[in-house]
Amino acid sequence: MKLTLTLATLGAALTTSWFAGAQATETPPRAEALATRKTIPAPRNALELSVASGYTQGFGSLKSGVGMPSVATGGVGFDLGVGYRIDPSWAILWAGQYQEFSASRAEGARGLTTTIAAQYHFLPERWVDPWVEAGGGYRFFWEDLALGPNVMTHGFQLGRLRAGIDFRADEHVAIGPIVGADATWFLFQDLPNAGTTVEDARLSTFVYAGLQGRFDIGLGRTSDASVRQSTAAR
Repeated sequence: MKLTLTLATLGAALTTSWFAGAQATETPPRAEALATRKTIPAPRNALELSVASGYTQGFGSLKSGVGMPSVATGGVGFDLGVGYRIDPSWAILWAGQYQEFSASRAEGARGLTTTIAAQYHFLPERWVDPWVEAGGGYRFFWEDLALGPNVMTHGFQLGRLRAGIDFRADEHVAIGPIVGADATWFLFQDLPNAGTTVEDARLSTFVYAGLQGRFDIGLGRTSDASVRQSTAAR
């Protein structure tokens, strides 16, 4: 009888110890719930920051008789964006981009754009989420001349279209490719202490292709309730 009680006690102790160890090493319920789901909570009422870098090049004309390739060829662009995710599908944002081009006729060539845009996400609750964006703004273009003062040409970014794919690393971070192009109308040219209007202004376009990271801050989520229910059920 004593042997039976001893074995039973030992078995109970071993079982309890094993169960406790299994519980201690178990994946956190929320992380496991997210990892096994086909969907992921989508942002709502969220502040979003984006950073990107890639290749950019201008085509068309800086002004009548002056083609963009004769002024500057391809270079690199650095992009920073701040947006507000209204709901899972729609966001509004401001984006600024700095460009360093390869100058064709000067010592250096660089640019800056500022853009307001609207963005639409096709699959905001999926791990792979394609999106498109449309907006407009203003573009500045500088030439650093070897002899003489720098020249700044600037005008309206009549439209900018972009598209990309967000590969969601988790609820808060996404990374993916981005491509885009704009239509710019350079209207003004400035020298130190002097400014002129570009006569017979022509359209130009700047293309862009790179990699973007997106970070959600101050989040509201559409699927938090379903994740909590899944966690509670476990």
